[in-house]
Amino acid sequence: MNNLPLGGTMIETASIRLSGQLSEASPFRLRYPAAVMLSAIISLMVSMGIWSFMPEWVDSLNVLIWGNPTRSFPVWMHQVLDMFFLIYLSGSLFPFLFFIGLTLMPEKRVAGNTSLPFVSVIIPSFNEEDSIAQCIESALALDYPAYEIIIVDDGSRDLTLPIIERYDVSVIRLRTNRGKVEALNRGIEKAKGEIIFFTDSDSSLDPKVLRYLVAGFSDDTVGAVAGMVLPKRHNSYLLRMQTIEYIYGQSIIKKAQLKSGGAVSICPGPATAFRRSVLLETGGYRNRTLAEDFDMTLEMMELGYRAVYEPRAVSYTSAMTGWKGLRKQRIRWSRGHLQVYREHRGMMFSDIGGPISLFWMPWSLFIGYGSAFLEMAFLGVYPLLVIISSMPLLFLKLGLSYMVILECISAMQGIIPLMQARRLTPSLALASFTTQPYRIFLSYMRIVAYTHEMQERSNTW
Repeated sequence: MNNLPLGGTMIETASIRLSGQLSEASPFRLRYPAAVMLSAIISLMVSMGIWSFMPEWVDSLNVLIWGNPTRSFPVWMHQVLDMFFLIYLSGSLFPFLFFIGLTLMPEKRVAGNTSLPFVSVIIPSFNEEDSIAQCIESALALDYPAYEIIIVDDGSRDLTLPIIERYDVSVIRLRTNRGKVEALNRGIEKAKGEIIFFTDSDSSLDPKVLRYLVAGFSDDTVGAVAGMVLPKRHNSYLLRMQTIEYIYGQSIIKKAQLKSGGAVSICPGPATAFRRSVLLETGGYRNRTLAEDFDMTLEMMELGYRAVYEPRAVSYTSAMTGWKGLRKQRIRWSRGHLQVYREHRGMMFSDIGGPISLFWMPWSLFIGYGSAFLEMAFLGVYPLLVIISSMPLLFLKLGLSYMVILECISAMQGIIPLMQARRLTPSLALASFTTQPYRIFLSYMRIVAYTHEMQERSNTW
């Protein structure tokens, strides 16, 4: 089942697209354009200022580290590394400073929803015997007066179903594994709530998550409210890297999207509440991509509904603890995003979603994947330049100095979001200075995902 039946017929979403029909009162419009322009100008000036002073900083650092006179390093070495550093500043530092500026823009105050409608909590599950009990117990402990819990067991072959049946919750059992989309849609069919909240079976919920999310439905244009997703633990290098990544994507990207355009582009699976009427209007989740949450958010946006962000509504998820699992997850995510861009290519550079369509989607696609290819190209070209250079050891020394400066700038991009989210700890602060291996891994995974998608390889949940 890819769509939900609506009165015996399927919703014809194409007939109610808003392209070309958006008025001045549209919820999708750029807010504070002068402040956005000022933020871009200041970010560009700071980035170019750093680049102009780079040779001087590198020389000073080399003297400090190696004790070598600056004339030991030929001019061409500086020029080559300056060019690569300029690419980094353009693709990483400038956007970061620009987005920080957007997060500091004034927030439009809207009276929150004060009603407490009945909520349906839907938890799809497949072979989650290790985590499903904790998820259900956190759902049963929610600080909210009226809600139901619906567990959809998607043909689990372990002890997941017997564990679920120990709790006072509604259970939908699928005899065979049908996939997450089928499980979600079956849950929607059974749900009674005006608001439907989705979470994952390996997540634990903050007790006030429903109160915060429900309050976000401030007007009829809000179709969904996304919460914050955080790893449950950060006691290893890989978990710390994912924590930094998650917080950057939410405290910087989502907040910048909301402040600049009044909407966010992705509602995460572990912490999102939808209006039931909106889910029915879209026809439910579709089994056409590997990123059904992203697909649903854009589908809803094409119907004229906004998704907003509430950082106080927190869901703690089980992040990947090993590189093999992370590799599989990121290839699936990246392929899913590429598939969503293909399905919603009509939104790109259109006025359907305002700033989301005109800027955020193109930036995420072209810069996100373009920078991955550039980074891999640099990693391939730099060793080659070292080998063919007449002074390989000197070239490596100079490159190390650039790497130290780059790592310090990257660390700032991790520490500032952690501070904004009030999640900064000594271990995460130190981890922010070692992000390069993780960043390179993610870039490589995006390239692998792109290759798999072009080859149309099979990839399922």
